[in-house]
Amino acid sequence: MTLFVVWKIANKKQDASGLAAFKCAIKRPPRDRAFSWEREVEKYFHREVWADTNASSHLGQRFRIADDGEGIAAAYTHARMADQPGFTPPAGEQTRLLVMLGIAVRHRGQGGKFADEVLLDALYDILDSEPDSATINVLAKVHMHNVPSQKMLTRAGFQQNTAGTATKPLGWWSLTLER
Repeated sequence: MTLFVVWKIANKKQDASGLAAFKCAIKRPPRDRAFSWEREVEKYFHREVWADTNASSHLGQRFRIADDGEGIAAAYTHARMADQPGFTPPAGEQTRLLVMLGIAVRHRGQGGKFADEVLLDALYDILDSEPDSATINVLAKVHMHNVPSQKMLTRAGFQQNTAGTATKPLGWWSLTLER
């Protein structure tokens, strides 16, 4: 069964209270705490996304949410790549970073079907955001222990370019979209 959601560009005036209630970090025993990367994503959507989206407007940052009638079911942001250490975009191609993607706790642990739909919406939105580019490179950073997100990216055709390490736990993943 497919979950029915309504996607839209987030609006601070209309969506701030819903976003404040958005829970995407699952608390686990024995310490009743979520994994660090889940807490970071939730914190980003609770405290940082509005300022980040405004500060990155020159990079075409977009912030979209899905409402399932119970509240925000998913959220993501993406933007053109700013200068990153060790990264040079290919000449003549646009590169976008999938900044953050979160799935509400109530839709997690179901084999990734909804997560795949959320990522697909993000990829279509990335294409829509770069109408003059025939090729768009999409990059994502994922914590080395975040296996569900790694599986989601793999199912969508992303390749891992750089694995996370103990000192730099975020690995780089990429996918090339062509029209």
